[in-house]
Amino acid sequence: MKQDRESAGHRHERLQRLILDELRALLREDVTDPALIDARITTLVLSVDYRHARVHFVLRGGGSVNIDSERVPAMRAFERATPFLRAQLADAIDIKRVPDLRFVFDGMVLSDDTEPCE
Repeated sequence: MKQDRESAGHRHERLQRLILDELRALLREDVTDPALIDARITTLVLSVDYRHARVHFVLRGGGSVNIDSERVPAMRAFERATPFLRAQLADAIDIKRVPDLRFVFDGMVLSDDTEPCE
């Protein structure tokens, strides 16, 4: 019984990492929306049943005063890109059901920083 839980946890982590890597590659290579040029996916949290995934992202910027002026267009762009991203995930990863993607804004980062600022 203990071994089943450990292997399930390992599978969950492996699938979570695989989806994260694939989404990063898709965003870098295939998504052409100008609102997502400065978006970087930081983490992905996959639900236990593999049906939902929270995708956390940050935006690189020059420290604009109004974060909402950059966050809102990026959130809308991710909503528009979600069907495309799910279809590409379905082609790239052999899983029964591709998780629903929900994008979560984590903040802004300066050009070379990795820590989000609020």
